[in-house]
Amino acid sequence: MSHLKKLALGLGTAIFLTMFTLALNAQSTMAKQDNTAMGKKMSATGCLNKGTSADGYYLKGDDGKTYELWGDKYLSKHVGHKVTVTGEEEKMPESMEKNKETTEKTEAAGQPQMDLKVSHVKMVSESCP
Repeated sequence: MSHLKKLALGLGTAIFLTMFTLALNAQSTMAKQDNTAMGKKMSATGCLNKGTSADGYYLKGDDGKTYELWGDKYLSKHVGHKVTVTGEEEKMPESMEKNKETTEKTEAAGQPQMDLKVSHVKMVSESCP
């Protein structure tokens, strides 16, 4: 094989590998940006309680944390149950947050709490311990 053909084959392979690596890196970067923009995915298990506001629900987690829940229409069916909720750590829209601001400190018993936009509710037990 001539030197010119070997050089062309080597350069072609190097260019292909470089482009492939750049494409994978770009895809990985886009996935990280999408994940950050949507919020941190998480699950929490504990007792589901009805909040004091009309559409308010909160979870007293087995981990000792209090989660202010929003976003899932099936929360009302599981009040008083031990559940696992899955969703994203995401602040409530400001209009909802203002309505709940005065009651959430009482519900959390003065402890820190976080907002969780629920996408799935799974009942663990029909009662809370």
